[in-house]
Amino acid sequence: MKTLYLVFVALLLGCFGAQAQFTLSGEVNARSEYRNGFKTPILESQDPAFFVEQRVRLYANYKMEDLEVQVDLQDIRMWGADGVVDKDYGGSFGISQAWARYYMTPKISMKMGRQIISYDNQRMFGGLEWAMQGLRHDALLFMYEDTLGLKVHVGAAYNQNPATGSEPVRLTGTYYPSFTANGPYHATGNYKHMEYAYLNKKFSAASVSAYLINDARQYGLDDSVANRQTYGLMGMKKLGDLALNAEAFYQGGKIALSDLSAYMFSLSGTMKTSITPITIGYDYLSGQDPNSSKNTVFAPLFGTNHAFYGFMDYFYVGNGHKGGLQDIYLKTSFKIGKGSLLGHVHYFLTASEVLDGAGSDIDNGLGTEVDLVYVRKLGTSGTFKLGYSQMFATDSMDAIKNIATGSSSVNNWAWAQLIFTPKFL
Repeated sequence: MKTLYLVFVALLLGCFGAQAQFTLSGEVNARSEYRNGFKTPILESQDPAFFVEQRVRLYANYKMEDLEVQVDLQDIRMWGADGVVDKDYGGSFGISQAWARYYMTPKISMKMGRQIISYDNQRMFGGLEWAMQGLRHDALLFMYEDTLGLKVHVGAAYNQNPATGSEPVRLTGTYYPSFTANGPYHATGNYKHMEYAYLNKKFSAASVSAYLINDARQYGLDDSVANRQTYGLMGMKKLGDLALNAEAFYQGGKIALSDLSAYMFSLSGTMKTSITPITIGYDYLSGQDPNSSKNTVFAPLFGTNHAFYGFMDYFYVGNGHKGGLQDIYLKTSFKIGKGSLLGHVHYFLTASEVLDGAGSDIDNGLGTEVDLVYVRKLGTSGTFKLGYSQMFATDSMDAIKNIATGSSSVNNWAWAQLIFTPKFL
């Protein structure tokens, strides 16, 4: 401990001597959840679940004139994973981020290591910080950013895991799952490699972004790799108190042995009023066309899907489905005393024809979800959140979730969260 203390003091003195900046901050984040039909309708024979999950992080950042280094340590655990007297560690301790960014010029930099890749509204790239573990990439980025609002990023990642213990090492855990009713398009684990280009230009009352993404996954026992390409545009325009947003993405290439042709688009408008902002929008994600020989199911890539398709995570949070999705939504928020109340209403429909177990078309209406979240600051470094969501599912929801009989008519989810983010140095 004495040696660590001396090293820490030496680092601090070195920072001050070199006129560098060193910051050390933390996070203690605990969320309790009551799940009674979360992600999928609960069966009448099932009991609700209740648990407390916690994330603790230590953020360290070192910044000089031409170099920045970020190292984040995190511990993730479920309360009770370790016994009160137990030598076996049940949590997950490791690195959340570990990257270095070198500035070749004030506008051009290179960033490498384990990092968050997050752009715009996090539709395609996001940090997924709602989930305790987050979403990270081991990647190399080249970035151009100027003071006039232009940003151009080019990134690449190549994943390899010597789990076999033999040469040449091969990546494991990136294969597509076997075909199920939900289809093979929703791959699990790492991609084999990923390349992307991102461009964003901000104007005084508008912005536009362009995406070009290639991600590849293994699908065979050897080195069989399928490449999927995603192209997209996002735009925002302010007209007084009205902000208009539009997005469009197309996916091509291959999913395993199947040709891919899928798309999604989103349209929304947000009006600021004297009481509250009101957002009305519509999202469309293509499903499987029964008359097409291609795979026509759109799959969101590395985004924070929890923020878009209802907080109960019925769609695209590890649980995509072949029917695609239409989402008609209304979002708003109100100030209540020293806090604020967020309210969302979603009406979900399938985007393509879906058959039930008997081979008949199901109605495309899936149900309505209501999400409420109360947020209040606690002092200078704390936040309290309280949430409740209710899903009013139809019989069609049971069909796409492969529930034959016995689902409950009441599906809800409640949670409470405490977050503290102290700054140590």
